[in-house]
Amino acid sequence: MPDKDSPETAIDALARVDPDRRRAAILAPKDVRDDLLTLYAFHYELAKIPEWVSEPMVGAIRYQWWRDAVDEIYSGKAVKAHEVTTPLAGVLTRHKIPRFAVDKLIDAREHDIEAAPFANMKAARAYAASTSGRLMSIAAKIAAPDYDGDAPMMLGQSWGMAGLLRAYGYYNKGMLLNLDYSDIRAATREDYKSASAKFPAALIPAIAYAALVPKFISKSGGRFDPLKAQLSLSPLVKQLKMMGAVITGRV
Repeated sequence: MPDKDSPETAIDALARVDPDRRRAAILAPKDVRDDLLTLYAFHYELAKIPEWVSEPMVGAIRYQWWRDAVDEIYSGKAVKAHEVTTPLAGVLTRHKIPRFAVDKLIDAREHDIEAAPFANMKAARAYAASTSGRLMSIAAKIAAPDYDGDAPMMLGQSWGMAGLLRAYGYYNKGMLLNLDYSDIRAATREDYKSASAKFPAALIPAIAYAALVPKFISKSGGRFDPLKAQLSLSPLVKQLKMMGAVITGRV
């Protein structure tokens, strides 16, 4: 935790804004853990822009700033000064993360500035894949570079769909206007089941939080009303599910 008199850093903020990815990342050895946290801090910087700007143009300028910083990293130029850019340069370089993956993550997050309603479930799934799926696939390359499989992308997609499920009460008149809650729930379950499996131990810190998806699906059924209640899990339940992933290798 940061000192109460010190400004909150992007990595410090993860405990508040992205606790599930952070909780999974700390299961990794220190060097991998630090690199995963840097990646998630970068993602947080991208994801918060729509909430922090009052005009779409301002947001577009900010996203371009990050594109320029990524270009500097991959071009070997001096990188723009920022608490995240310097460690991020090391992460992307050390792990040979393809530039297209980073560029596509930025593009996907920029769409949040003016988030129009999804036309259909296919569009919602494409959004989940390009945001949460892309992020998990990058994390997988950091945690387990020898792993060769598409499961992290689909598990990440299921996590993104679970996020839409959890946010239905907020977005049901916005980006989820055209989607039925039960259909989102069914799609989330289908995506998770298509990727759930037993994975190498090294990969688990990058994907363990996806083990929470079935719990969200289960809790969202029955008489649960997404317009009246918040879909959430206790920290203890989350910790137990992730430890179960560590012990069994199954997510």
